[in-house]
Amino acid sequence: MRKLSLVLLAAAASLMGGCAKFPANITTDATRVIFRMTVRGTIRQDYVYIIPIRVSTLLSPTDQGPIPVVAFPNANGFVDGHVDYFVVWTPDTQQYTLYKFDDTSLTLYTAIGVPINTVDVTPGSSTTIGFELSLQQILGSATSWDQLQSIQANFLTMNYRLTAGASASGRIIDCLGNTNLQSDLNEPVTIPLATSGTYDNARFNEIEPATSDCPDPDLDISDWSIEVQRQ
Repeated sequence: MRKLSLVLLAAAASLMGGCAKFPANITTDATRVIFRMTVRGTIRQDYVYIIPIRVSTLLSPTDQGPIPVVAFPNANGFVDGHVDYFVVWTPDTQQYTLYKFDDTSLTLYTAIGVPINTVDVTPGSSTTIGFELSLQQILGSATSWDQLQSIQANFLTMNYRLTAGASASGRIIDCLGNTNLQSDLNEPVTIPLATSGTYDNARFNEIEPATSDCPDPDLDISDWSIEVQRQ
């Protein structure tokens, strides 16, 4: 497992290669969260890379956070559990889009914006996707960003979404946890928001295996981090 250096972690925001238009309703004093994921191969334009997020006013939610879809039936073909938002990377000009789920069954979702900052991706050569969100963009049921105490998140990669008519037999996925073990598939992480800090694979006791757990290197997650920046 490749570890992010302290220098890289400290400079995460400055290394964001792209920059979205700063939303007019976002103030500079809100806490920001930076997400990064690296695969062993390269980012492919025909694959699916999604980071699902659940926000909470509780420090330690006890129910299930975002988990991957591995079998039918499912409403959306990519994520299950309790989820409020997700960011998806696609190879179009914008590259990253923030979506909000409109119902608890996770059937309906709406594009609501773009991250504040992003990592530019060149399909076929880049290995990392990354983006920065303000908590004001992902309030959930809270009325103010400072009511939020934690987020639950996962990193999902797949060769296609498991939607109606698609075959589950040829599907390849990776997520946090050891995908070689069925018992390790449901491993979202809970990140506290009260203080600044970087949370990565080492801090979570190598939740993502140091050796490959996915047969396709372009889907195989090799490193990840979530950094909380209190303003």
